[in-house]
Amino acid sequence: MRWGLIPYSARGNPGEQPLIHAPFVGLVNSHLYRGPWINGQRCLQLATSYQYWTEDDQGRRSRWQVRARHQEVFGLAALWDRSQPDHGAMIESCALVTLPDGMPVILGPADQAAWLTGTADEAAAVLVPLPEEDLHVTPM
Repeated sequence: MRWGLIPYSARGNPGEQPLIHAPFVGLVNSHLYRGPWINGQRCLQLATSYQYWTEDDQGRRSRWQVRARHQEVFGLAALWDRSQPDHGAMIESCALVTLPDGMPVILGPADQAAWLTGTADEAAAVLVPLPEEDLHVTPM
């Protein structure tokens, strides 16, 4: 699957800014994510860690590495879609679901089935931050 969601309606055109994050607050309301959300096009993006940037009051940026403390490989909540250019092959693509603070949603093993096969309400219920004690965050 291609990284960066290309909505069905885009007809295969990825646009200038890749849609790598699907904000939780926009899943139902945004035309970009509503189709995959309503159609249950949910998937897991497997990872061992991810990087996160922060900025302090003086504008200095810091990069952090985030790992799940009790899972060597973990699943991040993601949405996928298919888009077909006028001339060309079907493109399947995905984007990570992010919380209001911009962090991707790490799903614990017990929440993965609800995300993948549950109703929209069941899937929405697992879109919560992993408790801080279950994260290992280190500067890079």
